[in-house]
Amino acid sequence: MVEEKRAFDRIETEHSIKLVATDGSTFPAIASNISLTGMLILCDEPTLSRVTPHGTATDLSHDVHVRIRMILPDVPDSRSKLGLFGRIVSVRTGQADEFRIGIQFTDFEPGSYNALELYIDSEI
Repeated sequence: MVEEKRAFDRIETEHSIKLVATDGSTFPAIASNISLTGMLILCDEPTLSRVTPHGTATDLSHDVHVRIRMILPDVPDSRSKLGLFGRIVSVRTGQADEFRIGIQFTDFEPGSYNALELYIDSEI
């Protein structure tokens, strides 16, 4: 029997997001699932190489941080734009040129946590 590690519900999704580099440049990716504590991001190899120099070996010990911009669908404009900060906890290889990046949230732009909480509650 496998014990569930997550304390918060994680919902399946498929939202376009932007990963924001320290210089302000952005890279497209897809949010595959999301919870109040983290998300799973799908990206290609060029995006992965811009996000972390450690590639698929990246884990929590590398302390790689990311910034994420996301617009929630079907949410009023005042609450639809999220700014999320997190650290990479894992990278796995998916299908051809697809990488799955596990993110643990470390901080939220003002209003983003509450907006995300309302969105997740509405999807459960």
